Amino acid sequence: MNLFRRPLNKTGERRPQRAAGFRSPGRLARGDPRGCSNRAVHTFSLVCAHRVIVAIVLGAISLEQIGCAPPREPAGITRQPIMLPATDALPQLWIYGDLSRSLPDFDATPLVERFLYGPNDYGKTALRNPQGMTVVGRRLLICDQGYQRILSIRLDTGKSTFWSEEDRSPRCPVDITHDAGGGVYVADTTSRAVLVYDLAGRYVEDLVPPADALHAFRPCSLYVRADILYVGNLAAGRIERYDLRERRWLVPIRIPAGRGVVAAPTGLAFTADGTLLVADAIQGSLLRLAPDGGWLGPLAGRGRGPGELIRPKQVCCTPDGMVFVSDAGRQSVQVFDAEGKPFVEIHERANEWAGWTMPMGLLTVSEQDLVALELANVREGSVKPDSYVIVSDSLGPESLTLIGVVTGQSRVRADEE
Repeated sequence: MNLFRRPLNKTGERRPQRAAGFRSPGRLARGDPRGCSNRAVHTFSLVCAHRVIVAIVLGAISLEQIGCAPPREPAGITRQPIMLPATDALPQLWIYGDLSRSLPDFDATPLVERFLYGPNDYGKTALRNPQGMTVVGRRLLICDQGYQRILSIRLDTGKSTFWSEEDRSPRCPVDITHDAGGGVYVADTTSRAVLVYDLAGRYVEDLVPPADALHAFRPCSLYVRADILYVGNLAAGRIERYDLRERRWLVPIRIPAGRGVVAAPTGLAFTADGTLLVADAIQGSLLRLAPDGGWLGPLAGRGRGPGELIRPKQVCCTPDGMVFVSDAGRQSVQVFDAEGKPFVEIHERANEWAGWTMPMGLLTVSEQDLVALELANVREGSVKPDSYVIVSDSLGPESLTLIGVVTGQSRVRADEE
């Protein structure tokens, strides 16, 4: 039997010899592909694609190494912040800009699926109309009027998803807070109630003060202090109080006759000494209530001068005593020092930062809350922000802006250690 004879085809004819220059896929991988048949080239391409997929699955190479994904900046690294004021004196504010650039890059797409179809959108829900915020564990919870939902952003992974139950979501969420017992409270101006949820986003109940023929209830701001839930009542022009431990409504807070009125208490906060701050969006002022219940003079009044307000929305205080007030009318954030004096107004900076379109929510967070973020440090040594403030912009391209508050206390603590 001649083992070197060409085999017969189906018609009984001898198969033609290979054309000159033909190369098998194995040789093609080691030599010159010129002169190859289309079938050989196709087979070789399939073999290479199979090897690439297997390498990706085994983690041998990444999509960026084979050019199947656009290059990106390392997760958690941001540009150098803007310093305000632009001097070496402290305290100082560092504007990091868009918070999303500092969050870890979340992508749950399986590697093979990502290679074939690209990343999916799971865990990347974008904000539409952010308002008030709070931090519960590693979750940043945000009221979003565009979705009529509460959005959750995991600060440790960057994952963003809807948090509250869809069938019991707020109709117009404007502010949110939580207590030490695991309750989360949402001010819903359309439902005219404070909606209560557990930490998993499950609806619990509505909180509404006893019926009052003269005063309606429309919550627009929230704050929890010492087991008391403070609620800014837009309809009645006063501050409602609810005892979380005894589960009963207390006597509301009103300005005494002849001392003015509370028109629109859209923001509430407490200073370290127990002074209640009330941002009034209609009067354009920041009111103060002393710990003993006496009303003090306003910290800021209406106007366009230094330290003045047009349409303040929310207020927050940092651990070192600085006061931040978002002003939708001036498209800025006014900052006061611990003594109540105007410190700086944060707004757009030509060729550096676009600023805000309508700043709304304010939230003070600690370094522990942002442990997964690797933020740029603009100073040498151990000086770094002692706390941070997040600002939500309901209409701007950067929904959340991160600001570092540098007082020098971090250097003192580092030296003591």
